[in-house]
Amino acid sequence: MLSEEEYVLMRDDFDEKTKQILARRVGYRCSNPNCRKPTSGPQEDPTRTINIGVAAHTTAASPGGPRFDPTLSPGERKSLGNGIWLCQNCAKLIDSDEKRYSVGLLQEWKKLSEQAALLDIENTVLLIHQN
Repeated sequence: MLSEEEYVLMRDDFDEKTKQILARRVGYRCSNPNCRKPTSGPQEDPTRTINIGVAAHTTAASPGGPRFDPTLSPGERKSLGNGIWLCQNCAKLIDSDEKRYSVGLLQEWKKLSEQAALLDIENTVLLIHQN
């Protein structure tokens, strides 16, 4: 059995830049189309924020994880293409039932969520108060 330290060393985790890009591309919302919860918001301290979002792997970051693909290189496993932004609940959900939440389904969620974020930006309406 691997120690926690050995396990962490074997994982091909996303770097902070990749996590930020995944979150921003979906407007900091969960990519599960049945959820779409905001994953960032204010703390009581006006200089701080709360983040409940997770950069989840479409295929596992290490052997034995959900949807692990041994044909991917370490670079591919920690790339934007292998990531999806989810809330913590949905991240746990997809890793607890990997047959239901297939690679193809997660890729579709990511695509739809990015399209929804773009539509949100394109269709933003500014309301101007008129007297």
